[in-house]
Amino acid sequence: MSQPLQTWTGVMERRLLAAGSKSERQGLVLCLDGGQVLPVRRLGGNAFRDELLEALLGQRLEVRARQLESGLLQIESWTVA
Repeated sequence: MSQPLQTWTGVMERRLLAAGSKSERQGLVLCLDGGQVLPVRRLGGNAFRDELLEALLGQRLEVRARQLESGLLQIESWTVA
């Protein structure tokens, strides 16, 4: 079960995800102000390559998202902060 829609603020980066597993890959994460790093995916976006989110790399964002049980932030909308 996912959490309710919340607002999260941080910088969009590309990082190594699932290191050491068969699923190891480079993926997009939101580095939150408190130091937490959460993988992200846009609601309805491609799981492997999302050009809309990749265009936001390095930018500080405020996102509206649900955090899924896996820890993934499922982004519904964003603004550059």
